[in-house]
Amino acid sequence: MKMRWVRNVLWMAVFLFVILFSVQNRELVTVRFGFSPLSNQQWVSPPVPLVLIILGSLFLGTLIGGIGDLYRRLQLRRAVGQYQRTIERMEKEIQSFRRPHVEPPSSLLEKTR
Repeated sequence: MKMRWVRNVLWMAVFLFVILFSVQNRELVTVRFGFSPLSNQQWVSPPVPLVLIILGSLFLGTLIGGIGDLYRRLQLRRAVGQYQRTIERMEKEIQSFRRPHVEPPSSLLEKTR
């Protein structure tokens, strides 16, 4: 219960920070992106608030990082599955080499004495 309260307070602080940041960064900016250093061709955005550019960049970076993390997790999950199948195969192979100890028939034991 206490951790939930702490988590909620932290989320409220983050939300408050984002609101204050948004209110203070409302200036309109134009983003320019040049496709080639040899030509003057540029992509120019319409004027948008600075906060949208910053929060959009943050969102895009988080999304790209999340996709990379998801890809890595899927690779690891596949490797774990392969290793588990290899372990199971090797355990079966070991079991095939272990034969139960068979006692010789009692008639043979009496003859050797």
